[in-house]
Amino acid sequence: MSQKYTSPVESVRVAAAARLHLGFLDLNGGLERRFGSIGVGVKGLSTVVNVSRGNQIRGSEINGADNEYIAQIAATILDYFQINSGVEIEVESCPPRHQGLGSGTQMSLALGIAITSLYGIDAGVEDIAIATGRGRRSGIGIGVFKHGGFILDSGRGDGRPLPTLISHYDFPEEWRFVLVFDEQAEGISGWGELEAFKALPDISCQVAGEICRLVLMQTLPGIIEKDCNQFGRSINRIQTRCGEYFERAQGGLFSSKNVKSAIEFLLENKATGGGQTSWGPTGFAIFPDKKSAIEAMDNFNKQSGENNTVRLQLTEAENNKTRIRRQKTRGG
Repeated sequence: MSQKYTSPVESVRVAAAARLHLGFLDLNGGLERRFGSIGVGVKGLSTVVNVSRGNQIRGSEINGADNEYIAQIAATILDYFQINSGVEIEVESCPPRHQGLGSGTQMSLALGIAITSLYGIDAGVEDIAIATGRGRRSGIGIGVFKHGGFILDSGRGDGRPLPTLISHYDFPEEWRFVLVFDEQAEGISGWGELEAFKALPDISCQVAGEICRLVLMQTLPGIIEKDCNQFGRSINRIQTRCGEYFERAQGGLFSSKNVKSAIEFLLENKATGGGQTSWGPTGFAIFPDKKSAIEAMDNFNKQSGENNTVRLQLTEAENNKTRIRRQKTRGG
C-alpha cells in the first residue's frame, strides 16, 4: 500500500476515553444506510498505552488488559502497514472488555496511532479503524477518539467502509452519569454479536422513523439547550425501542436483570434518563448535576445493603479528544 511518512519518534503515549453507546438510529436499511448511532465519551475509564520500539510485541496485563488480545491487535497493525520491526507496549489502564464501553475500538485506535507514529507513518484514525476492523456498525468510538463529547453518526452507506460522522457537540459539563456495573455478567461481542445481528429481523420503518425523530427533535436540542429533562426523556424512549428490538438476542430489555433493577431505582431518584450502553451489561443513568447523582447513589446503597449485586460509579462526559504525546528521537 502507498503510505505517507513523517518523522519517526522514540515513544508515544495515547490516552483515549471510553464511550457510552446510547442507541442505534436505523436498523431497517430501507434508505440504503444502516445503523447510525448516538453516544458520548466519558471520563474515568480511559485506555492509556505507552508504546516504544522493540524486537517483539509485548503487552502488560494491567487492569483487565489481555496480553494475547493486545498482541493480536499490534500484529494486525504491523502487518497492515508493512512494518517489519516490533513494539513494546505498556498498558497503564483500560476498561474491562465486553462491558459496553467500547474498549476494543479504543485499544485498537490507540495502538494504531501509537505504532504508526512510532515508525513515521502518517495514518489517520479512519485508516486505523479500517486496518483493525473497527467501526463496522457504529462510528461512536471513532468519533469520541477524534473529537470527544456527544457524537451522532448516520451509519454506513452502500460501499462505504465506515459510518459517516454527522455532528459532535460538547456535552453539558454540569450533567453527570451514574454507571451501573454487573461484574458477574458479560455483553455479547465478537462472533456472537455477528450471529445476533444476522438472526435479528430488520426493524420496522415506523420504529426507525420514531427514533430518528426523537434524536432530531429532542436529543440534540436537549444538549444544545442544556435541558437535561428533555434529553433524558428522549434517551429513555430510544433505549426502550432499541431494547425491544434486541431483547430476543439478549434475553430482555437489558442483558442484566440486576442492572435493570438498579436503573429503575435511579430513575425513581431524580435520574432524567437511563439505559444500557451497547450490548451491556453496563447501564447508565443521567442526572442534571453532581448533587442529585450522589444522593441517588447513596439512596441505592442504603436500600440494597449487603445484597448489592452491582457497583455504581459516578462519572461525567469527556469533551476532549484523545490525548497523544509523541517523544521525539534523540537529536530530532
